[in-house]
Amino acid sequence: MNKLRRLTQEEIGILIAMLATIFGGWVRLFAPAIAGFPINDGGLFYVMMRAVRENNFQLPAYVQYNGLNIPFAYPPFGFYAGAFLSSVLSISAIEILRWLPAAVLVATIPAFYSLAKNILNSSFKAGIAALIFAFTPRAMLWPIMGGGLTRSFGFLFLLLTLTNVYLLFTKGHKKYLWLTIFFSALTVLTHPEAAVQTIGFGLLFWIFKGRNKIGTLHALYVGLATIALTAFWWIPLLLRFGPRPILAAAQTGFNSALAILFPILAVLTDEPLMTLIAVLGLIGFIMRLAQKNYLLPAAYILPFIVEPRSAATYATIPFAMLAGVALADLILPSLSNINRRAAPALMLFIGFYLLGSAFYFDTQLAGSTVPPADREAFDWIKANTPQDSRFLVLTGENELFCDGVSEWFPALTSRLSLTTVQGTEWLRGRFAAAASTQSTIQNCLSGTDALNCVEQTARQAGIQYDYVYVVRQSSIKNFCRAIAASPRGEALLSALNGDSRYNLVYRADEISIFFNASH
Repeated sequence: MNKLRRLTQEEIGILIAMLATIFGGWVRLFAPAIAGFPINDGGLFYVMMRAVRENNFQLPAYVQYNGLNIPFAYPPFGFYAGAFLSSVLSISAIEILRWLPAAVLVATIPAFYSLAKNILNSSFKAGIAALIFAFTPRAMLWPIMGGGLTRSFGFLFLLLTLTNVYLLFTKGHKKYLWLTIFFSALTVLTHPEAAVQTIGFGLLFWIFKGRNKIGTLHALYVGLATIALTAFWWIPLLLRFGPRPILAAAQTGFNSALAILFPILAVLTDEPLMTLIAVLGLIGFIMRLAQKNYLLPAAYILPFIVEPRSAATYATIPFAMLAGVALADLILPSLSNINRRAAPALMLFIGFYLLGSAFYFDTQLAGSTVPPADREAFDWIKANTPQDSRFLVLTGENELFCDGVSEWFPALTSRLSLTTVQGTEWLRGRFAAAASTQSTIQNCLSGTDALNCVEQTARQAGIQYDYVYVVRQSSIKNFCRAIAASPRGEALLSALNGDSRYNLVYRADEISIFFNASH
């Protein structure tokens, strides 16, 4: 009887990568499954995707959202993909926004493994890195949301582009040139931040691996071919609108020179329990510096220099590799020298811990969706209020990009929300004022003189409103993760109920709507 052959270390790495894809995919699909609705944002994208479909798949010049005539300046691939699937599969646009980002994110795990395998030159190290990447919360936080319709595709295409860029500079085969051009064009047509980060990583790879005549020529070919392949989109865009919408959107990140300190001083992995991944990544970072192997440390810092707004998401790519290096090159060998069973035992613990932590993260993230009570109130508003009604939507949410109720309100009610900032980022000079008003008026709910605060803020902003929509209980959030329920607005509700100028017209569960009779 033949003895079973023991797996080699490289085969173990491949097996770990396969398990990471299976269980990491499960984690990614679990969040939208329990949410029952697109996570957090996506209201504007819902309108944009529907506009593409209603325009017979011709790119609209403008999109109507929340009373705004918004230039359709966003890269179009994600909207076309969503509209196409919605049409072919007869699935609602809301279900597309709920499921498609998560499904695309499943594919980022094997794409990451391919990149890590080439950079680390080891299937074993890449497999461990893929396991860490698969369960790093920040790697799925923003791409899995409703707005992940574009973010998820951008993340995937970035990974595929970088894999082929790296192979192009290290191996030089022509097939990698064509694949790099193809995926870089898709990145540009999908997500602006992913495109900018791809350029940054690509230049870094050129500095470390392609700084020769052939590498430089290949880099130029990729840049020129990508510009040419995407010209059918950006030339009409610039001729129609000029650079104004793009420049306006670029100013919404609240960026600061201090952003460079974030990857050093902050925990960017967003782990809900103990920060195991963050510690492993730090060890790997120090190891690579000590070994004078600077590519991955530089790649970790780079996103915060290139475009800080979503840098933490893209920094998870080199950070997961650094964590994999720490385990594969330092911790596991050291444990094996003490006891040969210690290393497998640690990996088993890490696997189960990461899986459990990721599912716990999912439950928090799923709580950052528009609750059924709000969706029922939206239906009532659409059926029972005039089409030109103007609403103050007061949720008490002070994290600007985590207020899903405010973003989805105009999309599902077809009424005007005076406290929604989405859409203003594409209009020059509108976003900063809208963001300031939204933040100030939402904070009114936590004060004792809430009604006076709301009315004074509205007067200062020149806002006239017909209805006040008050959420009586919301979630305390940390980077859009619902970590606890919080009663809000009791002082405001008490004042509204006692003021003859306001009439209660709707009350159900945690939602109250008042008509402003004085207007």
